[in-house]
Amino acid sequence: MPRHTETNRQQHRALGVFATCLLIALVLPPAVWGAQPERDLETITARVLKATNAARESLPSAKGRGRFTHTWTRLTESVVRPHRRVDGSFTFAYSGRKSYMKFVKSPRKEWNAEIFILTGDAILTSGFSPEFPSGARGWIWKQTKDDGCTDRHGIAPHCICEAATYVDTPGSYRLVSVERENEMHVIQHASDERVTYGKQPVLFFPRRRFTIDPTRNHHVVRFELLYDKVPRAVIEKDWVQNDTGLWYVRHYRYEMLPVLEGEGGYSWEFRLDAFEPNAAVPETTFSLGSLGLPVGAHILDNRVQPPNRIEIRAPDLTTIKTPFAPAISVANARTNGRHPVSDRL
Repeated sequence: MPRHTETNRQQHRALGVFATCLLIALVLPPAVWGAQPERDLETITARVLKATNAARESLPSAKGRGRFTHTWTRLTESVVRPHRRVDGSFTFAYSGRKSYMKFVKSPRKEWNAEIFILTGDAILTSGFSPEFPSGARGWIWKQTKDDGCTDRHGIAPHCICEAATYVDTPGSYRLVSVERENEMHVIQHASDERVTYGKQPVLFFPRRRFTIDPTRNHHVVRFELLYDKVPRAVIEKDWVQNDTGLWYVRHYRYEMLPVLEGEGGYSWEFRLDAFEPNAAVPETTFSLGSLGLPVGAHILDNRVQPPNRIEIRAPDLTTIKTPFAPAISVANARTNGRHPVSDRL
């Protein structure tokens, strides 16, 4: 009888220990006991936004060089096939304090060499081709709010940081799931509104998928826009950390995929070979003179209609402090007389 009583006591103690452990497991968050992946949407999104803001704010200026690839594709027999591809080099300079960005495509005048300068108010461009009378031509366009982050203009570092990081703003979408796949956090949004697409309308339910890498400071490393289960757009970002602890994107890829048979798509890839954050970038980097246009070349100012036609009649405009119209005036340029050159952009 005493032996039986002692056995009951041991069983009761074992049950008590088990109940206590179970209670601790239920009360403590997953981050403490570590048996389940983190599924807290608020925590994940907060870390993503914190990492994004830190990366953007640590880049008041930057410059570097690298390689780019532009590929045109077409959907043929349900396979996305490239039908044209251009490889080249680029250099860039960025001054976040003034929202200035300069992207030099093919600095050695390789195929289709171009220079883009974004000032926040205007886009200055120059192109170099034997088809132009002087081998080059320039353009001035009014810059819209979103122009500073387009692939065509090289993409400023802060735009790459912010690309596809709206994990906390579903908008017209609703949250579908927060999961863990291959040690990554995956957040999915879906829309209940169908998208009408194509010349012969096809209806799709759009879905957004964000892949977040905890080992890379919780940065978004992949974004997908899906039409039902068919990828329509993909963004990939290879985040790396430099010696000072700053995170930046070393390789960026944006692809717009064809969805319907015979449709065309395209992709842009930028890969940095050298990156210097917080670099000293002089203001003259963003002047008309730094477009590299030779004497005799023309600039078309498309901010007015019909466009002003401006002729470069001085060998160097980079020494003029005021980068635009006053520089042209000092350089004794002439217009077609239909519109005066504005004093500022």
